[in-house]
Amino acid sequence: MEGDILRRSGLEHTSTFQAPHALRFFPVWSCENYPLELPEGHPFPNRKYPLLENLLKESGFSEHIRRCGTIDPHLLEHAHTRAYIESVLSFSLSPEETRRVGFPVGQSYLNRALASVEGTLCATKEILFNGSRLSGVLAGGTHHAFADHGEGYCTFNDVAVCARYALNHSVNRVMVVDLDAHQGNGTAAIFAHEPRVFTFSMHAEENYPRQKERSTLDIGLPSGVEDKHYLRLLKEHLPMILDYFQPELVFFQSGVDVLAADRFGRLGLSLYGLQQRDSFVFENLLARKIPCVITLGGGYQKDHSAVARAHAQTYLTAAQKFHEHAPA
Repeated sequence: MEGDILRRSGLEHTSTFQAPHALRFFPVWSCENYPLELPEGHPFPNRKYPLLENLLKESGFSEHIRRCGTIDPHLLEHAHTRAYIESVLSFSLSPEETRRVGFPVGQSYLNRALASVEGTLCATKEILFNGSRLSGVLAGGTHHAFADHGEGYCTFNDVAVCARYALNHSVNRVMVVDLDAHQGNGTAAIFAHEPRVFTFSMHAEENYPRQKERSTLDIGLPSGVEDKHYLRLLKEHLPMILDYFQPELVFFQSGVDVLAADRFGRLGLSLYGLQQRDSFVFENLLARKIPCVITLGGGYQKDHSAVARAHAQTYLTAAQKFHEHAPA
C-alpha cells in the first residue's frame, strides 16, 4: 500500500527523484545564500532547504529558482511593531522571548529570518508587477509570529508582511489559506480587525498553540485524521470561501507536517493525501484565475530528505496543475 501511494505521488524513494511528466514552471525564490545554521541535535529540520532546492533543480526548476537578499527592516513594520523589530535586530530579546522563538541568537540566524521574508516579498512582487499567476518561496510560512513577538520557530510573519504590502499596492482582498498542522495564530491575530484579509486555518485542534486565536474561519481537526475525512472537509469549505470572499491574491501556507510520519503534526495524512490536498487547492485557485504565492510552512520528520521530498511534491503538483491550466 505505501509503495503504491508513493508511486502515485511521484515520490517513491529511489535514487532518482520522480517528477510528474507534464509541468509548467514558475518563479521561486531561494534563501540559500543565508543558510539556516543550527546546533547539532536541534529538532528543526534545517537541512530540508538545500535538499528541496536540489530536488526541484533535478525536476526542471533550475532556470526558475532565484536568489533573494534580505528585506529592508522598515518593511517589516507592515506587520510588526517597531519596538519588536529593533529588539530582534539588536539581539536584545530576553531569554524568555528567545526561548519562545526556538532559535539561537546570532547574525547568521537573523540574516536567514530577514531573507525568508524577502523571499516571500519577491514572490509577491512577481505577481503584483509581472502578472504571474503562481510564484513561491523555498522558505517562509512563519505563521506563529505576532506583531510584537515571535514563537514556534517564527521570528517575523512573512505572509502578514507581504499581505499588507499587497494591500498597499492595488490589491483589495487577500486570503491566507493555511493548511499547516498548527493553527496560524500569529497571522490570525495580526489580521483580526482587517476586513480585507480572510484567514483560513485548517489544523490539528489538540496541538500547538495551546491557546488558539480566531481566524476568519478555523477548522480544528481531531488528532490522527486521515485522508478521506481531511479531504472531505477541505472540499466542503475551500470553494465556498473562495466564492464568498473572491480574493484577488492568495497566500498558501503549505505545511507538510500534516503527514502521519511527522513528529509534531498529530495528523494522519499519507503522501498521496497530501498530493490530493495540494492538487485541490491549486485547481480551485487556477480555475478561478486567483494568483497564489506558495510558502513552505512546517515539516518535522527526523529524516530531512523525507521532508524535502514532501515539500517538493507540493511544488511539482503546482507545476502540474499550472500546465493543465495553460492557455490553449
